[in-house]
Amino acid sequence: MIASSHDRSPGSHRPARSTRRWTARLLRRFGADRKGATAVEFGLISLPFMFMLMMIVETSMAFWTRQVLQEATAQASRTILTGEARTLYTGSVAVQTAAFRDAICARMNLASDCSTRLFIDVQPESSFPATPNSMVTSGTINTASYQMRAVGPGEIVVIRTAYKIPVLVAGYFGSLSRLSSGENVLESVVAFRSEPFPTT
Repeated sequence: MIASSHDRSPGSHRPARSTRRWTARLLRRFGADRKGATAVEFGLISLPFMFMLMMIVETSMAFWTRQVLQEATAQASRTILTGEARTLYTGSVAVQTAAFRDAICARMNLASDCSTRLFIDVQPESSFPATPNSMVTSGTINTASYQMRAVGPGEIVVIRTAYKIPVLVAGYFGSLSRLSSGENVLESVVAFRSEPFPTT
């Protein structure tokens, strides 16, 4: 004999209703529970926070290094301004270039590999350039074109320096890197007219 729906006992639906009520109550308790919320929130924001912190540090280091480079270039260039460089830096062009580069590195005190990261260009000019050319061309520093030239008394001279710095946050400075190697480069320019120093 088949029992109709009217013959089922009233408690036959209780397990299903009880399970639904228990599940809903558990979800409400889970949603209201705040234990470990701080750890979860920190996990969500820690990555962008650390990325932003590294960007701030790298930007600050770039500004500071640029200022140090500018000051060191200006201080070392005084030997060219006064004509002292004619006795300090002698020999071939390569030797003079290396000696002047070492003089700038000695005033920077940044890293032991300054001599391999710093490039200089000393060029007499017929007039003060409105906008000095960059030492970076097509993602490279043309070391063959930029060297130390002899400066006579009363000449206009433009001294340019370029310093390569590594990129720590590739996603940030990587898109701004000026070298094809992925490194960034800071440049400094000093222009003046040399003093009428004696040549003998």
